[in-house]
Order: sequence, then C-alpha cells, then structure tokens
Amino acid sequence: MLDHPHVLTTVVEEQEEGLMVKDVVLGRLGLTRGLLRRMKRGGGVFLNGQRDYLTRRVRAGDRIQIVFFDEKTALEPEEIPLDVVFEDEYLLVVNKPAGMAVHPTGAYQEGTLANALAHYWAAIGLEGKVRLVHRLDKDTSGLILVAKEPYTLHGLLRQLGRRELVREYLAIVQGQLAQEQGVIEVSIGRSPDHGVKRMADPQGKTAKTVYRVLQCAGQASLVRARLESGRTHQVRVHFAHVGHPLVGDPLYSRAVPDLPGQALHAWRLEFVHPRTGKEHVITRPMPRQMLSVWKRFREGEFASNVPRDGEDD
Repeated sequence: MLDHPHVLTTVVEEQEEGLMVKDVVLGRLGLTRGLLRRMKRGGGVFLNGQRDYLTRRVRAGDRIQIVFFDEKTALEPEEIPLDVVFEDEYLLVVNKPAGMAVHPTGAYQEGTLANALAHYWAAIGLEGKVRLVHRLDKDTSGLILVAKEPYTLHGLLRQLGRRELVREYLAIVQGQLAQEQGVIEVSIGRSPDHGVKRMADPQGKTAKTVYRVLQCAGQASLVRARLESGRTHQVRVHFAHVGHPLVGDPLYSRAVPDLPGQALHAWRLEFVHPRTGKEHVITRPMPRQMLSVWKRFREGEFASNVPRDGEDD
C-alpha cells in the first residue's frame, strides 16, 4: 500500500524536529485540512512505516507517509479514443477535440471527456475519481490537465488559484484589432436573458485576458491569448466586448461553415509538477478544421461570409 502513487512521502528536516506531524504536512507540504479529513476516511498517516497520529512529535530524519483516500468514479465508462499528450503516474494532459463536452450535463449525458477518461482509468487499472483541473467549452479544442490522485489535484489547483498555471489560447477573431498587443480587463457576469450566455458586467467577477496578434488576413486576425483569470466563456466574451468576436461563435456571433463552433484552441499549458517539482511546457497546434478556416481567410474565401461588427446576419 505504501508504494501506491496515492502515497506522499517526505523526510523530516532538522528545523522541523519537535513539531507534530500535522505541522509538517500543513506547513511545508501545503496540505489542507480538507485533504487530511478525507485521508482519515480511508487513508492514514505513517511514521517510519507504522500507522501513527497527526499529533505525534517528529525527529529529524523521520519518514512521514500520507496515504490519501480516494473514491471510485461514478461516471459511466465509454470507450472513446483519447489524444493523450503527456502522462505519468500522477497526471496526464489530454488534447480535447472540438464538439466534445467535458462533463455530463443535462444536454450531454454521454460521449464526454469525463466518460472517456473513466474508461481509460479502468484500462490502466486506476480506480480513483476523474479529476479535471480546469475545463473547456464543448466547442473549444485543446489541452486539459487531469490529476490521477488527490495531492496532485491539490497542487495544480493551488497553482491555478495563484495564476502560476499558464493557459494560452489561439483564437481567430473578426476584424483587425487596433493594437498588436494589449490587455482586456472587463468583469464578466451572467446574461439575464440566457441561461448559458455571459456578458460584460461591472458587477460580475473580475476577468483579465492578455493578447497578442500573430497574423492578420482580410477580415480576421489570429490572436494568442493568455488567461489571467478563469471565467466561463472569458476569451469569447472579452473579444466580443471589444468588437472582435470569435469567428464561428454561435453564441456571441454566428456559425461559419466547416467549424463545429468558435475558432478557439487551448494550445499551451505551463505548470510545475506537484510531485516532482519539474516545470512542464506542453503545446498542441491548431486542429485541422481551425487551420483550414484560417487558411481560407488568408486566401480571401471567407471575406464575404463573415459579418463585420455591427452588421446583421
């Protein structure tokens, strides 16, 4: 059991001698009390190989092992191919296709990324829950981080909250922006007349997007955008707000041929592995459909099909 990847192992340092086990795990290891409570439901704490108490005093050189409790997934496994970009025993990064919902919802009860991961977990002998660190809209393609065990999820969520986990997108937006690079800092709230739609709202949640224009082609621009916050539809709402909605966005603009939805791809992730401390930078290029649409913009084929800001459909 102590060789299981759900175990977190550390050695007590000299300056920690005399502290209680809980002081070490809540301090240097950065665990939360919530994680410790869940651990007690089926895991435990071991000191030098023997089950012990969080209140035990430690000595320099002592070996502490925390065994995390994990629940089995309640998701229905579905055998759906996955594009796994990176994987180790603690986490994986998957490239989600456009058109696939992330989690089962009222409208999408099957065929989701979570269902596919539940099947993948069973295939590799992992019985834990499916833990997605962040989400993408159904029609947004790209990279998603998935944790295989509680401590890795905890570490990645801390990075996400501190804005240390970098998420960058490639987007095709309508028109040409006035500045080659800039910041859109506009709060986002729910639209009062639509259950899913969001809108710029001074009373909403703060949101910040940093962007840089990579190329321009007629009535469209290819933009690289980095999230400084993680609000629902953030990139879509921000560019629509400044008069440059995403091409093909059915909610904030209109659909275009050959795209399942908005031209938005989560192409880059940067994070520090919570277990190894190694920095990872993972990228995935634009999918074929989005690349094809951009090529057609460059060749002038879409010039008459995409409305300019303010035009009627």
